[in-house]
Amino acid sequence: MAHKLAVFNMKGGVGKSTTAYNLAAGLVKFHRQRVLIVDIDPQGNSAASLGIQIWQLETQLKDVLQRQASMQNAIVSTPSGVDVVPSNILLAEEEIPISGLPGRELLLRKAIAAVDDQYDYILIDCPPNVGVFAVNALMAAEKVIIPVDMSYLGLLGIQGIERALSLVRDYLDHPIEVAGALATRYDGRNNLSKEVLASLKEHFGDRMFATQIPETVKLREAPSHGQSIFEYEPSGTGAKAYQSLVNEVIAL
Repeated sequence: MAHKLAVFNMKGGVGKSTTAYNLAAGLVKFHRQRVLIVDIDPQGNSAASLGIQIWQLETQLKDVLQRQASMQNAIVSTPSGVDVVPSNILLAEEEIPISGLPGRELLLRKAIAAVDDQYDYILIDCPPNVGVFAVNALMAAEKVIIPVDMSYLGLLGIQGIERALSLVRDYLDHPIEVAGALATRYDGRNNLSKEVLASLKEHFGDRMFATQIPETVKLREAPSHGQSIFEYEPSGTGAKAYQSLVNEVIAL
């Protein structure tokens, strides 16, 4: 059975998709794990960043959730060795119909069950909200990785994230755990970064990843080449940081 991890934050621009696809690529590259990304964010950034042409999809996640296609038929392989179930904006257009389906909170969990034994890790890239797709992701996952950018607003959003996780636990009876909070867009020369990181460590304690993902141009450039940071700049600070995160996740 695969380890199922959701990468979740209700705030955009925190490096959520960057974390999902680089973590996936690193698990394949350094630990030879079989990894599937489920891109339930209608922006489709994880899939696009690994070179998938998201506007030319014949089958995507929305078709799986609407029971018009199997999960297996929606999987796309990438040169990085990561498999992806991609999405694009058409997923967002189907949110209301999907929200009306019976057992709507469990659609993704049931879909994943069909391929669970084919992978070591299934990473779910969540949308930046708490709508039906994010709830599906959290209900399908065992643990959640919370990327937090080094900003006041990033820190302010922690209470909202924890509230969302509490609702899933208390009202939907799903015991999801926090795998760890991850500091992203960290700049050690910046006092705000240091202050936010210190606050995160105080709040999360041992639920904080030791790794900090740096603010680097190369991490922003890599998606335009359809590559993970390990292919685009293998000796750079971004690659070293994500390799460190990979090792922490393996040890969970």
